[in-house]
Amino acid sequence: MTVAPQSNPTVARRELAVFFRSLREQRKHSLDELAGYLGVAASQASRLDTGARGYRVEDVEKLSTWYDLAEADRKRLLALAEESRRRSWWQQVEVAPAYRTLIGMELAAVSINEYCGSVMPGLLQTRDYAEAAAAAGAIDLQPEKIHSAAAVRMRRQEVLERDPPPQLWVVMDEAALARVAGGREIMLTQLQHLHSIAMRPNITVQVIGFEYGLHPGLTGHFILLGMDGSLPDVVYKEDQLESSDSSLEENLRFTRRLWDSLRALALSPRDSLDRIMQYAERLAN
Repeated sequence: MTVAPQSNPTVARRELAVFFRSLREQRKHSLDELAGYLGVAASQASRLDTGARGYRVEDVEKLSTWYDLAEADRKRLLALAEESRRRSWWQQVEVAPAYRTLIGMELAAVSINEYCGSVMPGLLQTRDYAEAAAAAGAIDLQPEKIHSAAAVRMRRQEVLERDPPPQLWVVMDEAALARVAGGREIMLTQLQHLHSIAMRPNITVQVIGFEYGLHPGLTGHFILLGMDGSLPDVVYKEDQLESSDSSLEENLRFTRRLWDSLRALALSPRDSLDRIMQYAERLAN
């Protein structure tokens, strides 16, 4: 089943922020000047500049006049402002704000590169595994919260059915294969699903074998999103979203280097599939 394109206020808001910040820097206006022109506090102007706060239609009207933009640009930006004020499904669920933004950005990403340590990547989890992971991730989490977290994860996976789908490349530590979640049957189904979905032409899975020993990826999980068009790339880690349109460009460069090194030391995709099946066979016997 192919998922039809949908409204994406997350991307619209970010496009507006990138466009207007670029103009502000080109015209050498300070944040204080921006705040004064819009009649808002400096802190609000800063949040607009980074995309942490959305532009209102009246903000776009004022800035289009300030920067003397052509009518075609004005119409496009006003349409983005209208789009950014809508609420899509991921903005109406109870999750961390950065995770909410991640879902919206994934839907527009051309490529998704993810490193996982001891847990399967969310985009490749089965529902039963997702529920087991959610239950293990917090103490005394109520059953309805567990089901809700798994439901969000399942809906997030619809990005893989997009036309065209993003190129998904996952590197995981062997610990994610060895650590049983939810019991033998649930874990067996998860491993079989992982092996099957890794056969898709747009999905690559690599495993860093235990035989390698300690490696740089043990510092934590991260996701690199390759964006198309005018949007800069994004990195997500530990419930924080960072992008190269901010002062954290050096961190993004570091994460790209880390990603390249982890891919290089992992088993080949073919050998990784064999390793996955070895664990599945152990559970099946």
